[in-house]
Amino acid sequence: MDAEPVHNPVAPEMPQTATGRVWSVLVLYALVPLTIAALMAYYLVISRRVVGEIGFPLDDSWIHVRFAQNLARGYGFSFNPGQPASTTTGALWTVLLALGYRVTGEYLLTAAALNWVICCLCALAVSSLARTFVPRPGFGAAAAIIFAVTAPLPWLALSGMEPPLFTLATLAGILLHVRFRREWSVKSLLPTAVFAIAVYARPECLLLFPLAMLDRLLMACHEEWGKKAALSWLKGLALHLPVYLAIVAPLSLYNYNVVGRPLPSSYYIKAWNYGITWALATGNDSLLMRSLFVAPVKEVGGLLWMWAGNNAALIIPFLVGFVWMLRGMGRPEVVRHRSYLIPLVLIVQPVAWAVSTNFHRAPWFQGQRYVANLGPLELVLGLVGGLWLVERVPVGKRRLLIGLGLALAVISGLARQPSQARLYAQNVKNITELQVTTARWVKGHVPQDALLAANDVGALAVITGCRVFDMMGLVSPETLSCLTLENALAGTFRSCLREKWLAAKPDYLVAVAKPE
Repeated sequence: MDAEPVHNPVAPEMPQTATGRVWSVLVLYALVPLTIAALMAYYLVISRRVVGEIGFPLDDSWIHVRFAQNLARGYGFSFNPGQPASTTTGALWTVLLALGYRVTGEYLLTAAALNWVICCLCALAVSSLARTFVPRPGFGAAAAIIFAVTAPLPWLALSGMEPPLFTLATLAGILLHVRFRREWSVKSLLPTAVFAIAVYARPECLLLFPLAMLDRLLMACHEEWGKKAALSWLKGLALHLPVYLAIVAPLSLYNYNVVGRPLPSSYYIKAWNYGITWALATGNDSLLMRSLFVAPVKEVGGLLWMWAGNNAALIIPFLVGFVWMLRGMGRPEVVRHRSYLIPLVLIVQPVAWAVSTNFHRAPWFQGQRYVANLGPLELVLGLVGGLWLVERVPVGKRRLLIGLGLALAVISGLARQPSQARLYAQNVKNITELQVTTARWVKGHVPQDALLAANDVGALAVITGCRVFDMMGLVSPETLSCLTLENALAGTFRSCLREKWLAAKPDYLVAVAKPE
């Protein structure tokens, strides 16, 4: 991959014509928002045709609504009014939804509207990140429109949950880091602040700051070497770490004060009996080996397969772009804003997820919500890799190939949307026919001051208005005391949970399950 000026996809900034500027503005601020809105509307039409109403695709969406309702009513972070609970795994999203609910008094369309705005901002971030590496006219606009048509964006936008916000925080932090990594002014603290705020959007974002600091160390070794590089890195760490901790600390302290642990209670319940923690707790060597060696390979393979399904035109160029970026880090003539951060995030986040869950939840689990922030990074590298491939051919053929490539990427993204819309509709149908229908029946037959014990709690709590004890332990903080090594070794975790909800003396037991 020896770079020649004419073949270099990261050539110096080219002057943009007036026509090019107008085209880019129209795409970014008109076509992209309208495309996202149109696809969301298409999903809602399909869903309404299948279900007969609009709804949420997961019960977790209703859990966010319940927290947002109580937050808007002055009860703080609580699932049952007056009973403090840990934050949700998307605390910042819950706050935004609470503000929206406070204004509209409605949650389904309010959540969709908020996420539409966030998705439009994500498209702008994708455009800016793409132009950071390829400062060419129209390149950022092309990245934004391909992002808008590529699955699973409409599903995520209509999920009623935090994936778009989680994605925006990741993109914004990486963009600022890539652009300001070598700054020593206040600007250099902006990515650190965004990485810290991102933790309020999803716990997975805890990886971003350590990876950014690792990137700073790697790049210091490229640029300075030896003792000078080490001192430069330590100086940066001393500057950035206090800022990061100061922003993250209130979230961890709140959770620790309420439930005795620094992360949301639902995180511990979901990660409890899978992956490396369970293997170490139980001494299961076979599970340990699978978690460390087999699961990461399956996770990375699953990601590549999933991305190929989302947009088949980008997967080969992505691999080219990934290799191009790794090989170009030590060469400033190839990469203008050098950083290993994107490759690091694309490798470390899925591997960490696989090790912690033993591939229990594959990348496509629940509409790809847990890897939503990785898709745009794959897209950007795919476009960079595609341009690198195009610039291997004679100059006269490049314009045609670029046009064909962009058209193919847009068509590939759109071709996936009908099946994804049907999937979304089926998800909404499942939740509506089980959780929502059950909740509506309970509302008509149970006093509102009753205490319910249930295995799926979101829609039940929102629709009935009753207090609910979560038998699965996601939102009932008292259940965390069951997460002990003794219960893990003895296999008594579930019986401990049962004792907890029996001790709460619920008035009614509500079991939500699909009849066989």
